[in-house]
Amino acid sequence: MKMKLHLRLFILLILISSLSYPQVKKVTIIVEADTIPINSSVYISGNRDKLGYWNRMKKMDMIKTNLWSYQLTENVGDTLIFKFTRGDWTSEAVDSNGIEFPNNVHVVRKDTILKFRVNNWRDLVVKRIIIDPERLKNKDGYLELVEGWKFKIGDDTSWAAISYDDSDWETINPLLEKNDFEKLKWTGNIWFRNYITVDSSLLNKPFGLRFFNTGAAEVYLNGKLIFKNGVIGNSTETEVTQVDRNPRIIMFEGGSQQVLAVRYSNHYAEKMIRFNIPAGFSALIGDMDAFISQRFSDVRDITLHQFAFGAFVLAFAIMHLLLFIFYPKAKENLYYSISMLSFATVIFSGAQSNFINSILSAIDFLILNSVSVQTSVLFGLLTVYASSYQRMPKQSVFFVVVYAIFIVHTLFFTGYLSEIMDYAFYIFILILTLEIFRVVVRSIYRKEPWGWSWVIGVGFLVAIIFIAYQVLIITGIIENPLFGIYLVYVYGIVFLAITVSINLSKKVSDTNKDLEKQLVQVKELSAKAIDQERKAREEELARKLLEADNKRKTYELEEAQKLQLSMLPRNLPVVPSFDIAVYMKPAFEVGGDYYDFKYDNNGPLIVAIGDATGHGMKAGTMVATIKGLFSAESIRTEIIPFYKKCSNIIKDMNLGNLYMAMMIASIENSKLKISSAGMPPLFLYRQKTKLVEEIRLPGMPLGSFTNFDYLEKTTSLEDGDTILLMSDGFPELFNPEKQILGYEKAKELFQKTGSKSSSEIINFLNNAAEEWRKGARQEDDITFIVLKFKSSAL
Repeated sequence: MKMKLHLRLFILLILISSLSYPQVKKVTIIVEADTIPINSSVYISGNRDKLGYWNRMKKMDMIKTNLWSYQLTENVGDTLIFKFTRGDWTSEAVDSNGIEFPNNVHVVRKDTILKFRVNNWRDLVVKRIIIDPERLKNKDGYLELVEGWKFKIGDDTSWAAISYDDSDWETINPLLEKNDFEKLKWTGNIWFRNYITVDSSLLNKPFGLRFFNTGAAEVYLNGKLIFKNGVIGNSTETEVTQVDRNPRIIMFEGGSQQVLAVRYSNHYAEKMIRFNIPAGFSALIGDMDAFISQRFSDVRDITLHQFAFGAFVLAFAIMHLLLFIFYPKAKENLYYSISMLSFATVIFSGAQSNFINSILSAIDFLILNSVSVQTSVLFGLLTVYASSYQRMPKQSVFFVVVYAIFIVHTLFFTGYLSEIMDYAFYIFILILTLEIFRVVVRSIYRKEPWGWSWVIGVGFLVAIIFIAYQVLIITGIIENPLFGIYLVYVYGIVFLAITVSINLSKKVSDTNKDLEKQLVQVKELSAKAIDQERKAREEELARKLLEADNKRKTYELEEAQKLQLSMLPRNLPVVPSFDIAVYMKPAFEVGGDYYDFKYDNNGPLIVAIGDATGHGMKAGTMVATIKGLFSAESIRTEIIPFYKKCSNIIKDMNLGNLYMAMMIASIENSKLKISSAGMPPLFLYRQKTKLVEEIRLPGMPLGSFTNFDYLEKTTSLEDGDTILLMSDGFPELFNPEKQILGYEKAKELFQKTGSKSSSEIINFLNNAAEEWRKGARQEDDITFIVLKFKSSAL
């Protein structure tokens, strides 16, 4: 009976296993190429990990010169989608007419041998760019603009014309990689032209154009400039390089023959070539929505990687730096902190290069990345030494000297002897890895009483192995990473952080056990007294830190408040025709509201009121900027050009999401001219009708758009008319029930007191605000400017 029971259980396990795991089948793909250049290979790319997920090309195995094969195993029911190339999409397989094949699709059902025949290759037969629905369909809606580019060294804007004769121009790949670049007599300026044939069904339809350049470029379509990247120059002083990863819109109009011309300059080309960075540009046309979606996806994924892993590693660096500060004898905490800080820099700089807008900055980040890698591995070794030795061993000098040589080369001679130095660094890493392994074995053999220092060594060994594995993936030596993960070094760093935490926990545990033994021996000290003394020390330290921080913050806020008050007019202008009063109440020590006047007894009276986004120091920075710009302007300056000038300057300052709402009123005789950039409406009380006019001029705050069309309005004033300019702090004031005052209520309150003097009006509005607030917190700054017109004084 027992034997039968065991047999039934065995059969049941087999059935469960067959149901739980999908069946795996072998698919063999064979390609017969009619034409294959010497020293070329056939590659495959597709939708699976073993096919490179379309981003990487997988080299096929050569059976003979024109026969190639590739074998993979997939689950039954999986769908394989793939294409063939000779290494990149510019050498994709094409049919006898030079048209790319549609995607090859195969659903896995059984062990299968798939045979394909390739007539030719794109780079061998396609000599000009043809855009038609069939090619776009076969290329999944994307087409690389590679073929048919002509070039001429020099700079002449007439070369953009459709009718220009470029028959004597030579052809080249505009990417200008090292081999092509070295053939040119480079002067820094060059023009490219291309004739594109567009199917009539695709004319007048918008496409996305992803244009990547390392220098400065102006792109012309049929003689018309469609966009610029950077500023073309004749030297490094006049040239501004720019990388724009966002797609552009391009529309082909007119006939089927289109002329695409690129005016280009790159006076840093030799430096870029030295870093193996192409000196030219590449262009890809496709669906605009798909481009935008891909860009958003890339930014999201890269940012998540940068902040998730970077913050994780940085937290360990800060924690161990604090441990060293509080206990300087533990040098391993300092070395480990520097190592982890370097690893965090590696993660940050590697991801940040995807967001910069200049290749020159990318080179700087590349250098920073290299220095960080070198620093991280050296201080990793020093951490292992400090954890296992009482004093640094003599061989540490060798590693420090070699590290210094690599640092000097990276900072001052990068790009020279790069390949040799790369191999030298790999050898250095190998030696360093073996040394860490030796120290780990030594620590285990000696059974050190304090902590598990060998665990740190294991962590660094694993981290270095992961980094080496990453290098093998980047260089293409490993084409199929485990589990399809191409970014692996960060997991080695995470493992390292965990091992150091394990060692730290072990040390803390051993320390606590030792303290327990001592507490038993020292009976006269009660556990309660020790705990109270420890808490007192911690509280005293926390109190001192908090007190120092409060003093610092108080001093900074007082200085900032003095600076803000110094930027406001000390005295109101004396204007015979106006009774002027002003009131400001910041919500915080440093507010974002601002007001100012200009008047010289001969010209108009200029009144300005503004509201910077946010509060505190950032808002104070914006107020200081606007104050400087306003003070520098002539009293006759027109309002709208001044707005645009301010927006351009704020944009150039790269202040992030920091803007300035502003309203300016110019009053001359009885004429009032106003313009608003995102401020609340101006209220104008008419003495004759006893009514309030609301003048609302929609507009974006300064710094948000550089060429926004602001509105302007002019009206006449009569005797007794009163003008109220205010920030949004008054109409958007909340009461304890979270009810907002509102603009209608503000208008009603102003109408009640509009016939009074300016100072009486401000007192009335201020009292109304306090009555509405009823002790609730003031969330925003409140500013009033009241001007009562007296025509009799003119």
